[in-house]
Amino acid sequence: MSVPDRQDPGEQDPGEQDPGEQDPAEIWGRRIGRGLGFAALVVLGYLLGRQLALW
Repeated sequence: MSVPDRQDPGEQDPGEQDPGEQDPAEIWGRRIGRGLGFAALVVLGYLLGRQLALW
């Protein structure tokens, strides 16, 4: 007896793209969010270095 192929009904086909990938607002929102996240990482790293008297 073979086991039936069970798939989650909410599971997406790997070949399908997310509709948000075509939306310019989604693309720019991601770019801006990642840029702000990187800037925050740099600033917090600098402040940590100052607190630990590394520089």
